[in-house]
Amino acid sequence: MMSISNVNALDNINLYTYIEEQFQDGSYIEVTIEQSNAFARSSTITGKKTASYKGSSGTVYWSVTVTGTFTYNGKTASCTKSSVSTKNNSVSWKLSNAKSSKSGATALASVTAKQYHQDGNVLKTINRTVKLTCTTSGKLS
Repeated sequence: MMSISNVNALDNINLYTYIEEQFQDGSYIEVTIEQSNAFARSSTITGKKTASYKGSSGTVYWSVTVTGTFTYNGKTASCTKSSVSTKNNSVSWKLSNAKSSKSGATALASVTAKQYHQDGNVLKTINRTVKLTCTTSGKLS
């Protein structure tokens, strides 16, 4: 399922949201791409892609976001900057090894998320990489 919405016509920002992965316990990873509308003469665009881990009720436990800046000209595209940010809303989850990189026209961010039991044992480990790619026409995916 994918939804598209215009957040603010003055800011010219579009959001694209979809479920990327579902787990047996009903939890899932939801991905949101935030892209500012590129104007015809623009050759630079910045966007964000966020992967949020949600429980079966929709509660967000943690998220990782890659922010990328890209140049494009109709024939080529390139990532010029990549950064990562994380958010943890749960005491039972710990996030580590957050890092960002860039390759060609792609900005990447990765994180390791571990869920702990009260006794300190690891219940679940999720390694998540988020990739934000720009096309030669400035479309982010």
